[in-house]
Amino acid sequence: MRKLILCLAALVAAGMWEMQAQISVGVGISSQGYTMRQGSESHGGAALGLSADFEASFRLYRNFGVSAGAALSGVAGYHFAGSSKNLGEIYLDIPMRAKYYIPLTHLAELYLFGGVVPSACLVTLDAHAKGTTSNYETYPTLTHLDLMLGGGVGLEAVDHLRVTLGYDYGLLDRDTSSSITLHRSNLKLAVYYMF
Repeated sequence: MRKLILCLAALVAAGMWEMQAQISVGVGISSQGYTMRQGSESHGGAALGLSADFEASFRLYRNFGVSAGAALSGVAGYHFAGSSKNLGEIYLDIPMRAKYYIPLTHLAELYLFGGVVPSACLVTLDAHAKGTTSNYETYPTLTHLDLMLGGGVGLEAVDHLRVTLGYDYGLLDRDTSSSITLHRSNLKLAVYYMF
């Protein structure tokens, strides 16, 4: 996983020398979720999250482009099937997308995007009556890394504004135990300023 992330980052960095990048920074709000399966039972949980986002976009040919970036997001207070847990998490996501642009007017264009998002959970904490504990200590089978796959739609308007709505689903089982499977998902609305 680390080699894949390093190789893709090197390709993006090399491409920046050849092409002019459209740089943008933004903020996002998301509904992040977990789906947990144990035997025949399945449980889901969701929490609101906020993120700070960076993206470099490259127009390759007419309506086609690619982008790579980074998003640091924080999530708190998961709700699982009528109950709530005071879980707090911080993620570093590295979205790598392909884009297809659809011109609307001379001031705006719509685009569809899809791709992979290598993700690392930097912090996962559980706040309870006795204090705060790390979930990595409580659940040693919990992993830090994930690889998400997803897509969405975006709108670029008046040269400097971008709005996106996307959904990503984690392909990797975040719990390495044999009895539980745990997958993360992320539905996100973000607003960017393009330089």
